[in-house]
Amino acid sequence: MDLEKPTCDDSLMRQLCMSAYQLPILSVADELGVFPLLEPEPASIAALAGKLSLSLRATEALLASLAGMGLLVQSRGKFHLTEVSRNFLLPTKPFYWGHMLRLLRQAPISHGTLLELLRRDGALAWDQGKVITEEWAQADLPEEQAFAFTRAMHSHSFATAVGLAQRADITGARRLLDVAGGSGCFSIALARHNPEVRFTVAELPPVCKATRQYVAEHGLEDRIDVLELDMFRDMWPPGHDAIFFANVLHDWDSARRQQLIRHSFEALPPGGRVLVFELLLSDGQDGPLTAALSSMNMVILTPGKQFTAGELDELLRGCGFDDVSVTPSCAGYSLISARKPLDR
Repeated sequence: MDLEKPTCDDSLMRQLCMSAYQLPILSVADELGVFPLLEPEPASIAALAGKLSLSLRATEALLASLAGMGLLVQSRGKFHLTEVSRNFLLPTKPFYWGHMLRLLRQAPISHGTLLELLRRDGALAWDQGKVITEEWAQADLPEEQAFAFTRAMHSHSFATAVGLAQRADITGARRLLDVAGGSGCFSIALARHNPEVRFTVAELPPVCKATRQYVAEHGLEDRIDVLELDMFRDMWPPGHDAIFFANVLHDWDSARRQQLIRHSFEALPPGGRVLVFELLLSDGQDGPLTAALSSMNMVILTPGKQFTAGELDELLRGCGFDDVSVTPSCAGYSLISARKPLDR
């Protein structure tokens, strides 16, 4: 009996099976200090093995993997940093991602955990992943935990915030309220590109101490206010003609998303704008991969999800906004803008 050959090779399957190693390899390389060791000058496998106190075999596998992932490049027997690692994997750089890597390695996802989460529709995540769900909603996050999470999200978002600020059109805004703004990274980036606008970062009391530190580091205390606010329970401050959400709506279920957008509508003057910055799923909900995986992350950690442009359009219009537009921004993100009608 003839064996019918496959219509394609199995390279993708092999790559997917081996992908389980990629994040741990990156996290271990960060902890070992591989990237700072290569910042002054490139080095050979033997030289790095000595500095890392690893065997030649282990070092060879580690460096080859990092190069295959696009984080190192080999030339004339020595390994060099790439543009990505030089920007995002050196602890001295402003866009260092190491704090997010440290947060991720505290809660690795296994096959069994994921299967249970999917079957329970995230019910287990609600019990175990309270950092960005129930504890945020209760405003009782311990200060140390709040600072660690804020620092991780700053490393996750600051480069994207700078990319947004270079492209975003907030013409006409005089004062912008950055709801659940974390470290203030988006307000910091937008303030540098929009000197005529004043910003308010609203956050829970345990987070605000870290927010003020970041704002002070960038010398923007005179243009960025930090306001202690429970966005679900407190009255929102008046006097803002733009309200901004970055990676916020995806954390919450439908009822709480509607609550946040209705609060925005009530707080804005006629003609005021709400701005939503999110990774969007395609209209067919078949990707792109980063947005799809982010939605899976929401299933694991929160009661939320990523959205299509149409879903956000429906949410905004359903709460009274009109003139909804979607503008691709950077790193797969889009900025969704809507206005409060002049007669409301």
